Amino acid sequence: MKQNFHERFNKQNINRGLSYLKRNGVLPTVYKVLERLSRDRDEAGYQEQFIKMQAAYVSEKQKFTHRYKISILVPTYHTKPEYLMQMMESVIQQTYDNWELCIADGSSDDTVKQTVMEVIGKYGNLTGSNRIKYQKMEKNLGISGNTNAAFSMATGEYIGLLDHDDLLEKDALYEVMLALEKGLYKDGNIYSNRIMAIYSDEDKVDEHHTRYFDYHRKPDFDIDLLRSNNYICHFFVVRHSLALKTGGFRSEYDGAQDHDFIFRCIENLTREEVYHIPKVLYHWRASDTSTAENPESKMYAYDAGKRAVEDHCRRMGLEVTVEPTAHLGFFRVRYLNTTGSTYRITRKQWDDLTREELEKIEEDTILILATDLKPLTKDYLEEMRSYLNRPEVGAVGGKIYDKKYRVESAGFTRNEEGRLVANFNGLNGHYSGYLHRACLQQRVDGASFDCMMIKKEAIAGNEKLTMSNKYIVVFDPYAEFKRE
Repeated sequence: MKQNFHERFNKQNINRGLSYLKRNGVLPTVYKVLERLSRDRDEAGYQEQFIKMQAAYVSEKQKFTHRYKISILVPTYHTKPEYLMQMMESVIQQTYDNWELCIADGSSDDTVKQTVMEVIGKYGNLTGSNRIKYQKMEKNLGISGNTNAAFSMATGEYIGLLDHDDLLEKDALYEVMLALEKGLYKDGNIYSNRIMAIYSDEDKVDEHHTRYFDYHRKPDFDIDLLRSNNYICHFFVVRHSLALKTGGFRSEYDGAQDHDFIFRCIENLTREEVYHIPKVLYHWRASDTSTAENPESKMYAYDAGKRAVEDHCRRMGLEVTVEPTAHLGFFRVRYLNTTGSTYRITRKQWDDLTREELEKIEEDTILILATDLKPLTKDYLEEMRSYLNRPEVGAVGGKIYDKKYRVESAGFTRNEEGRLVANFNGLNGHYSGYLHRACLQQRVDGASFDCMMIKKEAIAGNEKLTMSNKYIVVFDPYAEFKRE
């Protein structure tokens, strides 16, 4: 279903455009509008695709070795009754039934309470055994304090986060259980699970719960992208014991409390302990006051997000500065440790480099750079080297434009056939790409040998030199180069 003209060019989006214009100027605003319209065209069939996906869910469900209880935490505050009812129904109608819904209400009246009781009365046979827990707060403690109150009611082995006006897809918890089944292992006679946290893809739904749009297709766990933006967001499920260790939610990060909480839950986990479900399980309701549809409505949230990233980096022992970008809620992390020395070669020299010659190189990093690439970034050496001072990073790739200022490479991703494919190849250089990812720091599967800096100690092999798989590759959009 294509968006009608008035659905995109309405008062709300005009105000957003004017705000962007004020912050970034005329030309970037023109390109932003053009790119937004292009994405709308690309996603024109999403509504129909999603409906087909819903219809394709299997009717016969897998039986699970261990039926974990999943506690859904919902803080409420003067929630519209129809939104609250739809949210609750999306939980009650889950195809996996070992759940509990924990609602902490900070409202000053009894509207939420009355709606909760109405839903319990309507679905009594599905909400028995205290599966819906409700607590009226003595006073509103804000979103973090109210979420902590909901958390205190939880008895499940895993907890999931659900906003008071959003919706879960009916197989959300079933898909979470499929993931947890894959993580099971036996420790003696006791079952344990290596999966500590799970997240899914998501989209937006309009206020009337009739139109789905803005499909958010997410990558697997990527701490660099999480520092750039809270891409994990919804639907997030984490082991109860791990959530307890974090101390729960912190009110000083209200507006970005999920970003802060997710950092503290997973920043020390491995990729094997964080499971990504590549399916839309969560629908984020877009209303006039939500950050889903009106980012300017909660400017304080972006300051809280910036502080959440800074705090995370401090805990990880990283010396950084965090800066906002042209896009609200997206950040640039500057790694301040740029020490080291760099040996420069071309792609051909790299291909011919022997292990013996490598050992003679005194510098600790090697820059492979094509002779026809002109740096657009003045301090590109320090910029790229700053990533390689992180112990887990073995190589960093810059952003390459062709002669017509189209993106040639923004890192590489391995496709289903195992081939490396250049990200955003052919994209207008003025565009930011899908969810701005052509302009965000992130982990990639590979970098172009025309523009890559590699840590000498990360180079493996003798006859053919490659990077050891103990290290990761990062895409740095702030080291830019153009073909001459």
